[in-house]
Amino acid sequence: MDSILKKGLFLVTVTGAITAFPIMAQAADIDDTQDMPTAGIEQVLGECYTSEKTISVKDYLVPTQKGEYLDMAFANVQSFLYIRSEPTTESEWVGKLYPDYAAKIIGPVGEWTKVQSGNVTGYVYSEYITVGNEAQKKAEELVQKKDTENAKEAFTYAESKEEEAARLQKEAEQKAEEEKKAAEEAAKQQEEQQTQAAQTRQAIVDYACQFIGNPYVWGGTSLTNGADCSGFVQSVFAHFGISLPRTTWDMENVGTAVSYDQAVAGDIILYDGHVGIYMGNGQIVNAINSAKGIGILPATYTNIVTVRRLV
Repeated sequence: MDSILKKGLFLVTVTGAITAFPIMAQAADIDDTQDMPTAGIEQVLGECYTSEKTISVKDYLVPTQKGEYLDMAFANVQSFLYIRSEPTTESEWVGKLYPDYAAKIIGPVGEWTKVQSGNVTGYVYSEYITVGNEAQKKAEELVQKKDTENAKEAFTYAESKEEEAARLQKEAEQKAEEEKKAAEEAAKQQEEQQTQAAQTRQAIVDYACQFIGNPYVWGGTSLTNGADCSGFVQSVFAHFGISLPRTTWDMENVGTAVSYDQAVAGDIILYDGHVGIYMGNGQIVNAINSAKGIGILPATYTNIVTVRRLV
């Protein structure tokens, strides 16, 4: 009788304690018994009466509410996780889960877990997926990050082998098309640059020819009042914003060297102590000497030291 009375008093005490302290439920793990504390309800009540602080009873009760994402799994990998047709590494892979990709668990969680993700159904190695409460947290994080309540928008699902092949094919075609367009654009720009350069070189020749008949003056740089060979070439190119050194010896190293067979109008041809502007058709315009002034000579009138292209 005393025993029955004590049990009755204990039940009343427990009921009063639960009424006095509100219960706040939390999401459960897959095994609901794993996180139960070792302390009994008597210890909880004892702490309530002997301590002045408020103790939350939720930490001592088994939750009954499960999260809506507890049947989900997320790939916990750095690269990707194979979804296989059978629970063995020797079986064919049918899809891939990339980091944080989602799947629905449709079989027991053992060494291998059967999942469905997108259009793919198969088995994943359980060591590389997040499940249970951790999956619930991950799902909530992704939903919050996407700022949406629609899980379909928040989660990304597996890609099947066929979908991957189609994607890679499409990416390869797009890359090839982009490379083709880039090559065409580069060729177009090069053609435009070459055309512009040819026009500039011809403009240099036309400008230089305006001064044919003007005097040759040793050390001079005036296209009208007189210039020597290097002064003439220097002043003509300066008109087009191209700076050249003063002497023929220094001019031998400017621009880009080309062979005489490759020479085009606007190149300069240097000789031993002389320089002229190539006009094309085997001729140069140059300040010849004090007797002939600025005029035209055969480009091969003497030995050529070097041909330089400046434009």
